[in-house]
Amino acid sequence: MTELAIRILRVFAESYPTSASFRGGRRLRKSGWAKHFPGITSDLAARNDFLEAAEELVHAGIVSVRWKRFREGDDLEALYLEDPRAMFDALGVQSPEEETKQMLSLLAKPQWAGGRLAEIAAYLVPRLEAGHPVPAGSAAELADLSRVFALSREEAGALPIRALSIRLFGESKRLERLLHGADRLSRAVWGIPVSEQLGLGRSFPEVTFALRGGITFSGYAAWPCGGQILTLPIETVKSIKTVEPAAGNRAAVLSVENKETFHAFAGRMADFSLGAVICSNGHPNPAVVALLRFFAACGAELLHYGDLDPDGILILQEIGSALAVPVTPRFMTVDIHRKYVKYGYRLDPTQRARLAQVDPHGLDVLRALAREIDETGTGVEQEIIDVDEMQGE
Repeated sequence: MTELAIRILRVFAESYPTSASFRGGRRLRKSGWAKHFPGITSDLAARNDFLEAAEELVHAGIVSVRWKRFREGDDLEALYLEDPRAMFDALGVQSPEEETKQMLSLLAKPQWAGGRLAEIAAYLVPRLEAGHPVPAGSAAELADLSRVFALSREEAGALPIRALSIRLFGESKRLERLLHGADRLSRAVWGIPVSEQLGLGRSFPEVTFALRGGITFSGYAAWPCGGQILTLPIETVKSIKTVEPAAGNRAAVLSVENKETFHAFAGRMADFSLGAVICSNGHPNPAVVALLRFFAACGAELLHYGDLDPDGILILQEIGSALAVPVTPRFMTVDIHRKYVKYGYRLDPTQRARLAQVDPHGLDVLRALAREIDETGTGVEQEIIDVDEMQGE
C-alpha cells in the first residue's frame, strides 16, 4: 500500500475511536481533505496522487468515495470508512474493538474485584461496553495505571518521581506519561486527581518573607526574627504554632506580588511601619496562604500590593477569598496608575476581559482602579513604580 494511502487511513484512524462507527452507528465520513493535504488544491500532481491513493483504498474495500456532482473521478466530496478492521490491519496496529476486548478481559481479573480498583472497574466497564472513550488506550496502559492506583502516599513520596517510575515500570518517564490519564480517571471516579492524592504532582510550595518579631514552632521555643529574609517550605509553615510581630511595630503585614519589589520593601519595613512583608510571587501558593493565616490569627492588619492591572486586582481578591478575612489594597490607586500609565503596557483583549471578574461589590478603591485600567486599556506593573515615592501614600 502506498505511503499516501496510509496517511489517508491515519486520518480515519485518529477519529475512529470517538466516532459513531466505533459504537456500531453510521459510517465514519471524512471531508475537507485539503486541510490534511494542502497541496491538493493548488498542485495538479499532488491532487492526482491523492485521488490515486483514494482509489487504491476503494479497490481494497477499505473506503468508499462520494464524488462532487458532475465531477466524478475528478473532485471528491467525501470518503467513507467501510472496513475498520482492514484499516487497522493495513496500519499494522490493533483495532479499538480488540483493545476494548482486552481491557474488559483485564478488568474481569480478581485484582480488580476489591478496593480502589473495583471502583475504577465499576466506572470503566459500562463505558467500554457502550463504546465510549475512556482515559486508557490499551490493556497495557490500564495495567500500568493499576500499579499507580495501588500506591500509598508513603510509597509515592519515598522516591523522586523518575526513580519511582523505574521501580514500577523499568522506565524513567513512564509514570509522568501516565499521570494525565490517571488524573482524568481519578477525577471521574473520586472527584480528585490521583497525582494530588499521592503527592505525585511534585509541587513544593515555599514562602519568602521578612518579619520583625518571632515565630513559635510546635515543640520549640520562640524563634526571634529581626527582619531577615527567610524562605520556608510548606511543611515547615504547617509546623508553626504562632507568629507575632514585634511589639514596637505596627501590626501590619504587606503581601507583595513581585519578588523584586518584595526585596525593596523587605529592607525598609520600618519606613513603611510594617511588621512583616511576604512575597506572594504572583498567585499565592498554599505556603503563602498558610503563613498569612497565622498573621490573620494574631490580629494583624493584612495589606496587599500588586500590579495595577487586571491580574493584580484578581490576585488581591484571590488572597482575600482564600483567607476569608479583609485584605486592604496598598498603593493600588487611580492616582498612582495615572502617574505611571505612560510607562505601562497595552492590555490585549483577553487581559482586558478579565476585568469583568472584578467583584462589583468589592472595595471602592479597586472598582475605581478597574475602571481606570479599562478606560486607558493599560496595565502598570509594580516593578516600574519608585518605592521611595510610595512613602506617605
